[in-house]
Amino acid sequence: METITTRGRTVAIPTRVDELTPKQYEYYCFLAFALAGKIITPDYFRVRWFSYLIGLGKSDFTILKQEYIDELQAQMAAVEGYLVREKTGDGQRVFLDFDTVVNLLPEYRGYKGPGDLFQGVTFGEFVECFTVAESLHESDPEAMAEGCAHIARTLYHIPEEAPVPDILAFHAPKLFSSVWRAIQNGPIDINGKKIDFRIIFRSSGSKKPDDKTGWTGITFEIASAGLFGNVSQVESADMWAVLIYLYKCKFEYLNEKTNSKNS
Repeated sequence: METITTRGRTVAIPTRVDELTPKQYEYYCFLAFALAGKIITPDYFRVRWFSYLIGLGKSDFTILKQEYIDELQAQMAAVEGYLVREKTGDGQRVFLDFDTVVNLLPEYRGYKGPGDLFQGVTFGEFVECFTVAESLHESDPEAMAEGCAHIARTLYHIPEEAPVPDILAFHAPKLFSSVWRAIQNGPIDINGKKIDFRIIFRSSGSKKPDDKTGWTGITFEIASAGLFGNVSQVESADMWAVLIYLYKCKFEYLNEKTNSKNS
């Protein structure tokens, strides 16, 4: 949060996406749509978003007296962190930051989603979302829209006969991507302990051929071990409980392998 001074008063505004309230986040998504569709420019996003955060609603601060405009323009760096710049072959692409494991829309129109860092998600739901998300980048626009809606329907338990709200179809895949990126990029705090789930995905040097079954194959392997029960019970188990089990298995395997080399 950062304190902004305007017209003799101060207001605290969020400077990172994970600090947004659900209402602020909804509007942020709306602006992301507009920016992606080139309806607004990055420069106008700064003005509009900054104006909204300081409490001006749909009015831009540029309608104020010049002295107040100058005062606010000098503080606009507070929203710069929301913009992400990515180099492309012909320049750069500018888009909004959505990289947070905090679920900023825990509930929407009666549909309840997962907690922060996918708390409450089952292993089956995780695998289903992963399977769909993995194919999104290769999809045509229509298939991509269907895939995004599928992820939202899975995470927010939206009935098949009900339409998926556009904002959830946008938000849910981004939340999944952020959580998956966090799993792959570093230790995660689980009940006060830092666990590095990355070892699950590292090569152990084994020459065992890849059977291409991915997470579905892993589900069957876990079921065969019997700890969580049959396949259906594994799918219903807590996602993090299963990942901790996989981490423990890989950790013990690597430790045994190291010990055998040293003996």
